[in-house]
Amino acid sequence: MNRNSISHMLIVIALLAAPAGYAGQSQSASTQATTQKDFAPGRLNPSAPPETEMLGQLAGIWLVEQTVRNRDGSWSDKKTYAEWRWYYILDGHAVQDDWIAPPPDDTSSKAPRFFGTNIRIYTPEEKQWMMAWIDTSGRRLATYTAVNEGGKVIMTGHEASGRMARNTFYNITKDSFDWMKEWTTDEGKTWFAVSRIHGTRRK
Repeated sequence: MNRNSISHMLIVIALLAAPAGYAGQSQSASTQATTQKDFAPGRLNPSAPPETEMLGQLAGIWLVEQTVRNRDGSWSDKKTYAEWRWYYILDGHAVQDDWIAPPPDDTSSKAPRFFGTNIRIYTPEEKQWMMAWIDTSGRRLATYTAVNEGGKVIMTGHEASGRMARNTFYNITKDSFDWMKEWTTDEGKTWFAVSRIHGTRRK
C-alpha cells in the first residue's frame, strides 16, 4: 500500500472515529459549546508506541491565539482565536484533533465558523508520525510526516495547495504549548516563519 493510500485511509478513519458533535458543521455554535463538559479525551493504550505520548499529552481542550506575518515581513498585531480539541482514537493507538475557529463559545464573531481535523499515528518502524489534515474550507487532503526531536514535534509535508510547509510544536507543558508554521521556496534549504500559535489548556 502506498503512502497516498495510507493517508486517505487515515482521514476516513478520522471521520468515522470522531466523537459525535466535533466534526459536524451543521451543528450550531451553542450546541458545540455545550459538548465541552462531556468531552472525554481518552488515554494512551499501554501497547501503543510510547512515542505517541509526545502529542497525546495534548489530549484535552485548548484555547489558542494565532498571529500571522504581514506581507512586509512584520508580525501582525491582530490575533485570532480558536478552540483546539485533542483526543485519543483507535483504542488509544492514535491521536485526533479538531480545530474550531472562532471558538464555539464566541458568540460575538460574525465570521463563518471554520472546522478542520487531523489524525496522527506514530509508526515505530519508520520512527516518525503519519499525519493527515482536511477542513471545511479547502476540502482537500494535506499529508505530513513528523519526528519527535528534543522535546519538539517537527512536521514536514505539503499543504493542500501544494506548498511545502513545516509545522513545529514546542515548549510543550501540561498547560501550554507553542506552534509555528514555516514556508520554504527552496525545497527546505531555508525556512520562513509565517504563523505562530500559543495554546492554553481549558480542560
